[in-house]
Amino acid sequence: MKPPVMELRGLRHVFPDDKAALDGVDLSIQAGTFVVLAGRNGSGKTVLMRHLNGLARPTSGEVLLEGCPVLDDLQGARRRIGLVFQDADAQIVGQTVARDAAFGPENLRLPRTVIRERVKAALEATGLVGFDERRPHTLSGGEKRRLAVAGVLAMNPDILVLDEPFTGLDWPGCAALLEVLDRFHTSGKTVLVITHDLDKVLAHADRLIMMDEGRIRADGPPSDVVDHVGRWGVRRPSGPITGMSWKRERP
Repeated sequence: MKPPVMELRGLRHVFPDDKAALDGVDLSIQAGTFVVLAGRNGSGKTVLMRHLNGLARPTSGEVLLEGCPVLDDLQGARRRIGLVFQDADAQIVGQTVARDAAFGPENLRLPRTVIRERVKAALEATGLVGFDERRPHTLSGGEKRRLAVAGVLAMNPDILVLDEPFTGLDWPGCAALLEVLDRFHTSGKTVLVITHDLDKVLAHADRLIMMDEGRIRADGPPSDVVDHVGRWGVRRPSGPITGMSWKRERP
């Protein structure tokens, strides 16, 4: 087995009201894997996500990126770990599609030629070629979600983490986003999808992790875990895992 690209060791996060959102999470993620982290609302999934690149600070424990604590090099961690939040509108800051995709690389003070190359590649990867001068508020929900992903891809991350990425999307929007994730994963990168809805994504995953009450409750190949997800408030998808893909059929 490959060494982990990311490790969570004894991660604990306690809110001011003394409620533990994370209660001693131990987790390793291998490079190049496609992982689904599932759990009911309030299970601690989003809080965990915010710790991955230092947006939240643990009460105790640590997050390691290739053996180095994330909090020791926040800038490096945020370059390598791209987070896509559930509310795409909150993540879109540019006045045009191209300007939004360029926002991250510009903050890294990269050369203009590199920024243009990264923006072009990110828009190609997310199916937004030709949208360069569109105003983000004119995009559909699925297009906004893909733009949020494009902004992260332009940072050239090694790990892409998405929180409930299919919320509010119709079938074409879900299928288009899954194609983006598949291409990113096929390139050798790591994908972590955080969700409570397994139907759309489980067929693409190498690994299914179940979380509840701030703890990891199950972890393994999707075929080994899926029949038990109801214990932790998640609906088991109908049919076999191989029938769950929302990839678009090609002519």
